[in-house]
Amino acid sequence: MKFLFSILLAGTCFIAKAQSSLTKTLLWQITGPGIVAPSYLYGTIHLMCPHDITVSTELRAKFYSTKELFLELDMDDPTVMAKTMSQISMQNDTILSQLLSKEKFDSVAVVFKKLTGKPIEMMQSIKPELLESIIYPSLLGCIDAEAWEQKFMQMAKANNMKVKGLEQVEDQLKIFDEIPYKTQAEEFASTVLNIDSVKKSFLAMLNLYKQKDLDALNEMMTDEDDLSDYSDVLLKNRNEKWIPEIIEQAKIKPTFFAVGAAHLGNTNGVINLLRKQGYTVSPVKY
Repeated sequence: MKFLFSILLAGTCFIAKAQSSLTKTLLWQITGPGIVAPSYLYGTIHLMCPHDITVSTELRAKFYSTKELFLELDMDDPTVMAKTMSQISMQNDTILSQLLSKEKFDSVAVVFKKLTGKPIEMMQSIKPELLESIIYPSLLGCIDAEAWEQKFMQMAKANNMKVKGLEQVEDQLKIFDEIPYKTQAEEFASTVLNIDSVKKSFLAMLNLYKQKDLDALNEMMTDEDDLSDYSDVLLKNRNEKWIPEIIEQAKIKPTFFAVGAAHLGNTNGVINLLRKQGYTVSPVKY
């Protein structure tokens, strides 16, 4: 599942300029036309140390007041891994060493092996933005990094709640065919070869997330984003596709929606898009 988490993590790294100040919270209540009982929206980050993923009494209560869990992907789908493996490679037999100079590729290979214990030569066909995900667990300083999605799935199963997805894994992975492989390769190489500064930024991002500060995350990621030219593909277009599904499901039954925190704020974020459709999205302290 590491490749899936890499895509979800990307959602926290491509953020447009914030529209306005948001209350410091990751939990939002959705009410409005046709919604009989409140649904909830939660902003996740998809790679954390297990001890940082804690569920407060208030968050647990709101979660269990709903009847269904929607993630970005239906991670309960037994075909997810097979679908992932069919989509992680670059098209046309492209490999990483074709996209970087020999000197740069050799340098990347040495550092990558040091960080992950894995030879990059065996993974050259993987889309570079997905390949980058293998590095991030080594930056956390803990063993067995986890995702909020895992926690919510455990909670859902404990209460016999169905788990569904807002999009298909194929659609998510095809996003990385819309960003030039050369661009991805150079960004990946920059990450590997500047790993100390990347680790510093990554840990700073995690700290802001723990503070539930979406505005500060927006500002930080806008300053550091190397792939901002593709924010529509990574965020805006996906958010817009999700809105009808979120509204429909919230009308059918109270639902808990958990998506990458980057999808919540800013003009094109889920919160604002729901509000534009006439729904009330209110911060919940927890």
